[in-house]
Amino acid sequence: MSGWTEEGLARAWRALAQQDSGEDWRFVHLTSIGGVSVEAGCHFPLGREALIVTFPGSWPVNPARLPEGKGFDVTCIEGETVFSGMTAIALVRRPEGSPDIFAIMVVDILRTLEATAGKANHDVIAAFLERVKEWQTFMSRTHRPLSSDAQIGLLGELWMLRWLSDTSLGAGALDCWHGPLRAAQDFHVRGGAIEVKSTVRSGSFLSRINSIEQLDGERAPIFLCAIRFEENSDGFSLVDLISELRARFEQAGVQRGFDGLLMVMGYLDDHADLYGRRLTLSEVRVFRVEGQMPRLMRSALPAAIRSAAYVLDLDALEVPPLELQDLTLEFGLN
Repeated sequence: MSGWTEEGLARAWRALAQQDSGEDWRFVHLTSIGGVSVEAGCHFPLGREALIVTFPGSWPVNPARLPEGKGFDVTCIEGETVFSGMTAIALVRRPEGSPDIFAIMVVDILRTLEATAGKANHDVIAAFLERVKEWQTFMSRTHRPLSSDAQIGLLGELWMLRWLSDTSLGAGALDCWHGPLRAAQDFHVRGGAIEVKSTVRSGSFLSRINSIEQLDGERAPIFLCAIRFEENSDGFSLVDLISELRARFEQAGVQRGFDGLLMVMGYLDDHADLYGRRLTLSEVRVFRVEGQMPRLMRSALPAAIRSAAYVLDLDALEVPPLELQDLTLEFGLN
């Protein structure tokens, strides 16, 4: 499943878009994840894109309790012979919903299903519906201009995205950017991860760690990358960096996916005039998260603590920082 991309899904939906014989649905099988079957679909008469997740057997899913909101509908499919004896739940893009964001959402949900493979069916259904609810919450959100802190956070992630795209990953670096999809870390590179923290403030570099899993996840190795920017009229703006990356990804044929991820991060071109602040890179420090690196660790916490967020003073760390070039060696990039 991990080979599927937004562009691959778009091709599948385009192939399904021609209605035959007054049918309500057209389907094509994408993959199986454990006992779960996944299909791409097209719902007529409007030819709306859909993802259908099918669980073996009949499960009591109350339609009234399915998530609902802007951007897409969630519905149970009944009366289709192909799903006889199974529970089929469809996510169907609404006419006003962004096709790019819908494709990004579908890939993210498929990754969630993949992560739950091997669990009991009712656990998979619960994880699936929970992820759908999270996306419905996002779709219903009012998109205001990014705050100053959010701009700097996005700038840091995009700076790292550009750095990764300059390695042997090339445009494939875009597939590593998981920050918009609410992963524990901002970038998943091969088996490891990179969490990016950015600031323009002078003094101590205080980094908010948003979860226990951010620095104590299952991926290895995990690196914490601290990026400090400073005001400089000769520097670059958030808009400048986005324009540069768009040109790169357009040449590689993946700009639509990049633009969709920007939208998920809350960046809209309508607000671009507000993002003219010019900055230069002041410093980059990389810390390998292991050994004596201060952090909360799940294994050292009482079972009653289910979640936590905390602030880490990166200037107070007694762990020697690494160079960016060390990441290329760790991840086998060049």
